[in-house]
Amino acid sequence: MSEKTGIDEFYDRADEYLREGRYEEAIELYRKLAQAHPEDDSIVMSLAWAYRDSGRLSDAVRCLEGLLEKEMGRKVFTGFAFDELVKIYREEGNHERLVAICEAAVAVQPGDVALMTTLGNAYLGAEKPGRAVEIFAMLTEMEPDAPALFCRLGDARAATGDYDGAEDAYGRAILIDPPDAHRFYNGLGDTLFQAEEYARAQAALQRSLENRPDQPLVHCSLGDTLIRQGKMDAAFGAYEEAVRIDPASTGGYYNRLGNMLAGENHHALAVEAFGKAVAADPHNPFYYLGLVKSCEAEGLHEKAREAYEKGRSLGVFS
Repeated sequence: MSEKTGIDEFYDRADEYLREGRYEEAIELYRKLAQAHPEDDSIVMSLAWAYRDSGRLSDAVRCLEGLLEKEMGRKVFTGFAFDELVKIYREEGNHERLVAICEAAVAVQPGDVALMTTLGNAYLGAEKPGRAVEIFAMLTEMEPDAPALFCRLGDARAATGDYDGAEDAYGRAILIDPPDAHRFYNGLGDTLFQAEEYARAQAALQRSLENRPDQPLVHCSLGDTLIRQGKMDAAFGAYEEAVRIDPASTGGYYNRLGNMLAGENHHALAVEAFGKAVAADPHNPFYYLGLVKSCEAEGLHEKAREAYEKGRSLGVFS
């Protein structure tokens, strides 16, 4: 048997152990293979995956960071370890390490649009919006016909408090791709809502609906901005429009409305919304739970008890 055939045999067995969930056995084989063939990055990558799947995330990261260091030293940046580390650091919320590896990757591959975009997004996640603005401003100069990059520039500007600049950036995206104006206005509305700029968010969402009025979820988002501004009648109207467009989702829309109202301590109105959700779908336990909680918050203890008993009688509670 040749050496190559022997390697394949051990590799196949390690892969089989990994598929079967026999992680420690797979790890042991991958480690032996990696020690015998340190130049074979695919073995180390497999070892990293085995560590990750077994829950040994710190060991997986150690392997991947070693591979990344090797990737950085090559003329051709493959980015396999980089991509895995980006996923892990995002899932962990480890923004400091994510920014560090993104900065390192951009340093060795300057001008790479994908890497710079990842870095810009990492800066936003790390609450460094000023740096994100710098990156996305450069990217929009490099790719002046890419509306998505102007949207991210808008998001970064909004995060710095430059709301006029955010609207200008999204406006550029709309000029580049007018048929998608409704989507860009919706994205702007979401960004401004997160920034607690509710009047601006309302205006953006209304522009989205002017371009495409048949968007039920945008009507719901508009309703949320109106609630935050204390415009309750208009908020109910926005949600009712969503129901009119998509009656099959009536329960879900009214449940969302109820949760939004309850989150703002408007429990009397939340009772009304949850009641409509229950009426639309009397077999969803979450709607009853929302109704019961808001009834209790309003001191409507008898109504809360009746709602709970009705739900139990229908078998929605275990």
